[in-house]
Amino acid sequence: MNKNIHLAVVNVTNDSTGVPSYEESAKFQAKLMGLWEQQQKVLGYTNASVALNLRNINEFLNVADKFIWEVDIRDFDNFYVGLIGRGLAYSTRRKYQSNIITFLDYLRSRHSPEFWDIYRVQVSTVLDKFNRHHHRNDDNEGKVIPPTPDVLNRFWNGLKEMMKSARKYATVARDYTLFKMLELSGLRIYEAVMLDVKDCRFDLGENGKINVRYGKGSKGTGYKRRWVPMLDGLDKLFTWYLQKVRPLFTDEESGALFLSEKGQRLERDTGRQVLKRRQIELGFQSDEIFSPHQLRHAFATMQTERGVDLLTLKTLLGHADVSTTFTYSTPGSDFLEKKIRMSQEKWKQQLLDEESDERKG
Repeated sequence: MNKNIHLAVVNVTNDSTGVPSYEESAKFQAKLMGLWEQQQKVLGYTNASVALNLRNINEFLNVADKFIWEVDIRDFDNFYVGLIGRGLAYSTRRKYQSNIITFLDYLRSRHSPEFWDIYRVQVSTVLDKFNRHHHRNDDNEGKVIPPTPDVLNRFWNGLKEMMKSARKYATVARDYTLFKMLELSGLRIYEAVMLDVKDCRFDLGENGKINVRYGKGSKGTGYKRRWVPMLDGLDKLFTWYLQKVRPLFTDEESGALFLSEKGQRLERDTGRQVLKRRQIELGFQSDEIFSPHQLRHAFATMQTERGVDLLTLKTLLGHADVSTTFTYSTPGSDFLEKKIRMSQEKWKQQLLDEESDERKG
């Protein structure tokens, strides 16, 4: 079987030099990716998980700007440094590592003779004891510190002021809505950009709910759907955005909730980049700049300080394990005092209610 595949590949090489052209190499790599896609499905991965794994590998190849048989350990190190620079959680970075290493292992096991016969190379080993990232107890998300209330207030007020004089008012207003929604709902950035207009269900709950159709699954289970209530005025923010802002991007009433200037769905990485750019434009220092993921932690911290229990917060955030939720909350230094005061006020109110019932009796 390998011999037949080998002959098929040799037939596409450049006859004059014996070396494949760039176009032929690109086709060969696409073929390998397709075979790897099939192999993942054989292993029982869902379509969503396969698509995510392939996206991660393609992202690595785009950054390396090489074919898969050309990458080396320095390409992997540089890519990983870039992931850290984007503020990605430890577990997310380790997922990239797993995808890339597994694909290379597959190529080494199934296609090494082809690489040697065509390119005279062996599949590189890009992982060693110096850059391997192991599973650890806080591997679910890592310890992420949310931005302080002061930093957040400066950011929201800065965007509001920017809207008043911005040449591109629509994009600033869109960005304000997107990022404010992350703080008020706890959604992941990918979950947010994958929302459609139809997912804003104002008819459900007290003030409306968000239908999160692309929630993060676990261990290859695919996307996990959940409903998130529109809290703290998020329903009013969405109403304003749908009536006044989104029509500036398109005449279509349906489709993606957040759009690019070209009228296409806003991409996850674009959202991350825009958040960082807006903060730089507002004069934020490097140690103040926060990521979309930190806004998710800000949501968790705010709800914890309000007394929301971990199981409820776990459902809101879409976590599979409550231990992950536990790492999300970073309440302020006066959190204990607030909790005690809330308990005292609740106890006093109960006493007043009992005395009132006795008088009525």
